[in-house]
Amino acid sequence: MSSKEAKRFLSIRLSADELQEVYNHQHQSTCRSLTEYVKKVLTAKPVTVKVRDEAKEDTLQQLVAIKNRLDELAERTEPAVNGTLLGEIEDIKSSIRKIAEACTQK
Repeated sequence: MSSKEAKRFLSIRLSADELQEVYNHQHQSTCRSLTEYVKKVLTAKPVTVKVRDEAKEDTLQQLVAIKNRLDELAERTEPAVNGTLLGEIEDIKSSIRKIAEACTQK
């Protein structure tokens, strides 16, 4: 259909449960709007579905909490007294970053 042609509208009736199911499917996809999702489904175009890995998300949240706690400890430690401790904290934070990067890679 060229951009000069009139666009056509399609109306359908759905029960509340059916509409909720369509919305749920749309939210699990990468489509930003319901219209985009429905157009792809009706024209048999591929719809990309988001896959959530809860274990990775939980691990990342725990790593962030550990990193934040290490930041707090590093702020309380005086550099002149515990330079070695600060170095170890930085090493641990570096390891946490590497683990987080590994978790976020596809």
